[in-house]
Amino acid sequence: MKYSDMLLQLGGFMKKRSIIFIFILFMIGLTYIVGLSSPTLIETYYSLGFNKWFLQFLSHCTGFIPLSLFEIGIYSLLLCLAYRLLVWLYIAFKRTTPFKRHLTKGLLHIFYFGLTLIFLFYWEWGFNYNRVPLRDTLSLTRTTFTTEELGRLYETLIEKANTLRPFVNEDENGYMTIPGGYKSVFARADLGYLELAKLYPIFYGSYGKPKPILASTYMNYTGITGIYSPFTGEANVNVAILPQALPYTTLHEMAHQRGFASEDECNFIAFLACSVHPDVDFEYSGYLLALAYTNNALSSANPELLKQLNTKLSDKVKADIHYNNTFWKHYSGPIEKASSKVNDTYLKANGISDGERSYGRMVDLLLSYYHDTLDVTP
Repeated sequence: MKYSDMLLQLGGFMKKRSIIFIFILFMIGLTYIVGLSSPTLIETYYSLGFNKWFLQFLSHCTGFIPLSLFEIGIYSLLLCLAYRLLVWLYIAFKRTTPFKRHLTKGLLHIFYFGLTLIFLFYWEWGFNYNRVPLRDTLSLTRTTFTTEELGRLYETLIEKANTLRPFVNEDENGYMTIPGGYKSVFARADLGYLELAKLYPIFYGSYGKPKPILASTYMNYTGITGIYSPFTGEANVNVAILPQALPYTTLHEMAHQRGFASEDECNFIAFLACSVHPDVDFEYSGYLLALAYTNNALSSANPELLKQLNTKLSDKVKADIHYNNTFWKHYSGPIEKASSKVNDTYLKANGISDGERSYGRMVDLLLSYYHDTLDVTP
């Protein structure tokens, strides 16, 4: 085949698909612009309308399979890309057929596949980044707080964690453990949302169970504790993390599954679901999460006050916190830094201007939620 004929054929190949994908891009862009200009429309017709129904349907369809279809899909995609690369190399060396033709066609396939994933991402879940802020939905109106109020919040969380700690199970080393491991956590996780829905009906719904990630141990090196898959509706959890983190991590990914995109909101939702859960291990796990983020905020605002309040932590709570910090230091390194950079870029690309730092905004929601009980005058 002549090169000119090859170009004509590729041109026809592109033309047939270009109209479809231009339309797809147009629809994504149009809906995204509408979402930015009117979060209320996204909230009413997408997040609480089509998407809420669709996510429940999708998660139940994929939920009957115990393995993570998302994880299997990632492995399959990597194998396909490796196979395609080997084919290109074979053609390049053997020169049995025009290499440029195969390369161009292959790259076009990858490009169109990428556009399809973007389309599915936004229509299946991604527009939730543009929904009404959770603060407004839950009527958490206060937005400014004093350092004294932050300190009082931290003290309140310490008191609650100290109260709960004697009732959790311990391993032979005296650290928190959960009999039954992640399977027990997954089986009971829904109870937190059932209780939370009684207070806030927006969290009501029936969704598929969380799923363990097969490569969890290797995932620790990335610093990632869970991944929600918009394509399969699965809340995927790294089950190689410490037992103390399993409950709140699971409920965090389940918050994504329920149509909440912002990381700070999912952290806060996970805390709420843990705090009303009927089982003490979930409740304690949630307060450890809140303690960690409030500790970081107070460290920047008033290190001396933080040092003073930390003396009120019980020995058992201190031991659990130290154990968690030591655990993650073992896995820190270049892979974790690269993974953090990718996640930061992803969040910023979806309108979260402060990227990974947005996780810490959970403290603002906590302060607003607790402001009526903080005995500090603003």
